[in-house]
Amino acid sequence: MAKKAKDETPKANSVPNKDIIQRLNFLYQASVYLNGVTSQSPRRRKRVTTSDLSRSYVSSMKVVGQKTVVKMDPSVKRTICKGCNTILVPGSTVTIRANKSASHGQVVVYTCTHCKTTRRIPAPPGKKVPSEHAVFCGQEQVEADGGFIV
Repeated sequence: MAKKAKDETPKANSVPNKDIIQRLNFLYQASVYLNGVTSQSPRRRKRVTTSDLSRSYVSSMKVVGQKTVVKMDPSVKRTICKGCNTILVPGSTVTIRANKSASHGQVVVYTCTHCKTTRRIPAPPGKKVPSEHAVFCGQEQVEADGGFIV
């Protein structure tokens, strides 16, 4: 086995574990689609529904991610229930509430409708939401920390 030359630079578009990331992406997209599709047939017998299939895709996505040591994006993790592996869609599979917290100011509470598992994510009080008029007119400015100033 010959050694690589030291002057070779890695390719700019090369992503490690690209095939695994594509597999995780496919499983996530398939589970989101199947979670949104409603079954047309009435339930007479015990059948595997599309939401059950969606949950199995999410669980296999978690297993593939753990075995290959690929880290999932936090925004993807936040859309998955830790209790039942359901895709959390606001209004249909999750209820969202903003509660006051002593330590953080406000906390956003996500409650899964299938298993009643709750997740509390701090909402920083410093973030300001831009007004609709300023956004449409293009008059907003962005602070260094990501908040909006109108």
